Amino acid sequence: ADQPLPDENQPLPDEDQPLSDEDQPLPPFPQIKQHPISRQNETPGKDVEFVVEATGMNLSYTWHHQTSRYAHSKEKVGGNSETLHIQNLQSDDEGYYTCTITDPTGRNVETEPAQLTLRTTSWRKWIFPGLIVSAVILVIAVLIAKRPNTMSQLQGCTVIGSDMKAIRAIENYIADWRLLGEELGITSTELERVDKDQHKELSKLRETVRLWQRRVPKDEFCWEKLIDALKLMKEISLAQSMSNEYGIRWVE
Repeated sequence: ADQPLPDENQPLPDEDQPLSDEDQPLPPFPQIKQHPISRQNETPGKDVEFVVEATGMNLSYTWHHQTSRYAHSKEKVGGNSETLHIQNLQSDDEGYYTCTITDPTGRNVETEPAQLTLRTTSWRKWIFPGLIVSAVILVIAVLIAKRPNTMSQLQGCTVIGSDMKAIRAIENYIADWRLLGEELGITSTELERVDKDQHKELSKLRETVRLWQRRVPKDEFCWEKLIDALKLMKEISLAQSMSNEYGIRWVE
């Protein structure tokens, strides 16, 4: 069948008549020109801000905070603005911040996360190393407390082996250095070596005592042995004087 011809009297559509919402073309998709910049080592208590820059018409902004970059939960923060202001920074503010930019049609785009970290205060910075140092000191103190007191075990001997005072004290009183060496347990071979060594500046008695000192372990050395040797040599007065000098208990 033939189509009816249009009525010549019907008015043509007005080209200037506005289109309906459904016929309106979509605005450009939101584009991010500047992502928010991370803020590292910020001082606690100060104010900071994150800024995003985007292109589009009638855009809305929604900021989110999450404790880690890949956390599932996000906390909505701030208002509908290109700038997020954070005042009086605290440790709870640390984390990552993103902004979702939405146009009137519901289309949106999200920024890259910007990280916020706070500067560690001096006491927090050193508290862990300080605990380690304290623990080491405590361990050393315990070990020292448990270590046997060698000096006290030697009946009050407190003179170190390098002290030559006692040797100088007896040099002028004892002529028989060989007998003293024998009483100190020095072998006859060693005493012969002392006697033949003509290059020693020290007296033979002094060299004999030094030889005895070198034979005795440092942690066992004590002048008490020398005093006992003087007793055996019948040098009672000198032995008693040395005993009083070094605080060694006198035993008859």
